[in-house]
Amino acid sequence: MIGARKALGLAVTERSITAVEVGVAHGRRQVLRVAEFPMPEGEAAQAPAVFGKALRQFLRQHRFSASRAVIGLGTRWVVAKEKALPPTAPDLMAGVLSIASEQEFASDPKELLFDYSGPVDLPQGHSVFLVAAPRRNVDNLVASAQAAGLRVAAVTSSTMALASATKGAASSRRLMLYLSPGGAELTVQSGGGFCLLRRLPVLPPSAEAGPSPANGWLDGVAGEVRRVMALLPGAAGPQTPELLVWNAAGLAPEALGALGARLSLEARPCGLAADLGIADGAAPAVGELATAAALALAGLDSRMLAVDLVHSRLNPRRKLALRKKVAWAGAGAAVLLIAGLALVWDWQHEENVVQDLKDQVGGMKENLAAAKDVVAKATYARGWYDRRPRHLDCLRELTMAFPAEGRIWTTSLAIGEDMRVLLSGKAADGGAVLAVVDRLTANRKFSDVKHLYTREVGGGSQEVSFAISLSFVTAERP
Repeated sequence: MIGARKALGLAVTERSITAVEVGVAHGRRQVLRVAEFPMPEGEAAQAPAVFGKALRQFLRQHRFSASRAVIGLGTRWVVAKEKALPPTAPDLMAGVLSIASEQEFASDPKELLFDYSGPVDLPQGHSVFLVAAPRRNVDNLVASAQAAGLRVAAVTSSTMALASATKGAASSRRLMLYLSPGGAELTVQSGGGFCLLRRLPVLPPSAEAGPSPANGWLDGVAGEVRRVMALLPGAAGPQTPELLVWNAAGLAPEALGALGARLSLEARPCGLAADLGIADGAAPAVGELATAAALALAGLDSRMLAVDLVHSRLNPRRKLALRKKVAWAGAGAAVLLIAGLALVWDWQHEENVVQDLKDQVGGMKENLAAAKDVVAKATYARGWYDRRPRHLDCLRELTMAFPAEGRIWTTSLAIGEDMRVLLSGKAADGGAVLAVVDRLTANRKFSDVKHLYTREVGGGSQEVSFAISLSFVTAERP
């Protein structure tokens, strides 16, 4: 493809690296090459030189020619969190978020790389989406790619890159569900920005049973998506979210329809041509084809990157190093200049220089005071937004014990200060009550589970009422 611009997308998972090369010629995007590289095991995975050599041989064997690459991390390697901020000046945003990122994540900040997506304007301030990944994983991948002869343009989240590249109404709320043989991942976008990135805790469909609606996998996916939607701010509003589905798991069309019916949403299947604007040229459906293609598009247009962990706005180490070298060079030049012009400079000029420096220091005081004020407000607000009571953990475990199909429900729930729980409700039959009691008893976080009673409701109804008492066992929060 003469005169074409090319980029390589590398979607990294625990099992493999999917490589997709995308080229652009005469305004037309096209998938040029697709291949899947099995992830090496043992010492080879930890030695960038060995890993890079194997990757270079793999790329040559499959005739990849693009040297500019964007690496995408699987959601297992990424931690993301939405952060609400009070009204903040744009020039103070990075500084405020640098402080907030160190407080939001439990790991040592030196072990993580950070970046953020946004901000999105809200009536009460701003919303940003903080993303973090282990520094060791990112450094090893970058070193391996460089050893393979690639120029790493960015390291980002594969699923966020796919969501950013997928066509749709970016200003409205939309959910993107990525289904693959390795599991299911969900992103939520609202107002043009991200507010959630999550790997759903459901097992992938088995190859023997097939990904049919009857095997229970879709029920688990639908149940997890419903829980996420119920916890989103403004979930009960009038706006109906858009549901986009990337079907890399090979689900049949009727299965996607069944999934949309379970969620009371219309599930729109996505494809390379329709949603990424790429002519796939009958590309083989291997590995993480869609996410790797989206990463390649981000390599062609950096504006499509939601976050970049190696060129982060919160981690400008390389820029600082460059500025330090420039400062030393400038200082040396200034010394030579001062030595040569010392005889012609007069006292008035020196006085003007001193005054300019004083003015700069005075100007910095206002910005410093503003930044401290923002940090103080954010710290004060944390007690309202970030501290959750222990009762929420108890409620979550109770919710997980109840089935999704609605054969049993709670009508009354009381949780004491000593985390003693008394709940009562109704069920379609006594078997549903006993099943819930068994799940509560099997959960190590509950103790002293007692089935108090099961009674018929009466009045011609086949429903029964029940009551259960138990204790929630958990470590005290600091």
